[in-house]
Amino acid sequence: MPPHTPESTSHFDLAALRSDMSESRAAVRVVLETFAPWLTDTRQQLRAAIESAEAEPLGRVAHRLRGALAQLRAAPAVALVKKLEAHCKANPEACLSRDHALLAELDAELDALAAEVAAQLEALRR
Repeated sequence: MPPHTPESTSHFDLAALRSDMSESRAAVRVVLETFAPWLTDTRQQLRAAIESAEAEPLGRVAHRLRGALAQLRAAPAVALVKKLEAHCKANPEACLSRDHALLAELDAELDALAAEVAAQLEALRR
């Protein structure tokens, strides 16, 4: 299976990432190999921040997440994390509840992104 084309990639822009990496397949693979476990760890931190019911820790994790997602060119997830950050800044005393629609939407997007990154890694390792 060849790596996804930009048209079939819906959760991050592989073509832009390749361009950022000077078209180096090896560099793209390293970025994705680094990103995959980082995302798992950061999602755990995000869940812990949500459980803490404090907006400030949630905002910090969201900010780190947004930066990494932007580097990966994961526009759909970046847009959701920006909304989360904005909420945290606008409501420093009120954290989102675990069942808030934005958190569910972000979780689903991050699941899809993780699956797409895994598929790309599999293709790049061939």
